[in-house]
Amino acid sequence: MLHQRSLLFLLFVGLLAGAPLSASAQSVGSVVGEMRARYQKQLETIDTYIVETNLYTSYHKKVTENGEPTYKSQTKMKKKSSSSLAAGTTPSSAYGLQHNRLKQNATYGGTETVNDAPAHVLKVKAPSKVNPEMKKGDAESMTYYIDAKRYVPSRLLMNTKGSGGGGSKTSSVTVNMKDYQTVDGLTLPYRMEFQFNMDMTEEEKKKMAMMIKRMENMPEEESERMKQMMGSQIDMMKQMLSGDPIVVEVQDVKVNTEIPAGVF
Repeated sequence: MLHQRSLLFLLFVGLLAGAPLSASAQSVGSVVGEMRARYQKQLETIDTYIVETNLYTSYHKKVTENGEPTYKSQTKMKKKSSSSLAAGTTPSSAYGLQHNRLKQNATYGGTETVNDAPAHVLKVKAPSKVNPEMKKGDAESMTYYIDAKRYVPSRLLMNTKGSGGGGSKTSSVTVNMKDYQTVDGLTLPYRMEFQFNMDMTEEEKKKMAMMIKRMENMPEEESERMKQMMGSQIDMMKQMLSGDPIVVEVQDVKVNTEIPAGVF
């Protein structure tokens, strides 16, 4: 079972736009350098922004941490549902990527076609070294697919390992980022698709479905207590069984606007 912390990690992996470079003769340093350049340019012109999606509204303001400018973010869900799994992956909150850590711990994997466009492949074998918020073992590996022309992430892939049945099972979360648009200098994917996959046998799927059904048929008080204990794991199990992705769609973007009182 994927850790909530691992899902939140996707929030920080970087939806960063960048200047075009050739897809050939690239390296981790050159790719990350282009992403960093666009991030710094955005910091110069954007102090606050608000992004409203079909699932949540996210608020962001520029602050200084450790002597460097960055964005502080807050996300408010519109309702409680399986969509809460995507709460930590708001497209507008990903500008906190630690470029130096990524540069030091990633390897260049060439290019692949992703969402009908060439993309640079950056592979990380130890995600916790890139994001110290993660614990060792939360994720086995991360792969970043960076659009080779626009230098925005087009896909993210996280692999984890969890025990189940007779041994370990490999799980993964794939995030596809599409329909990039720029509003007042802020570039975001207006559609994000989250696909949760787990290596499960048909028998294990049946057992999981039966467990979910039993929990849903519990008395209301007992069912609510179970949900509090398991957190988002119930939603995650439903999502894995359905096979359908969670879709986040941007509905409105406001740049350099006043943040409502009480948000931070």
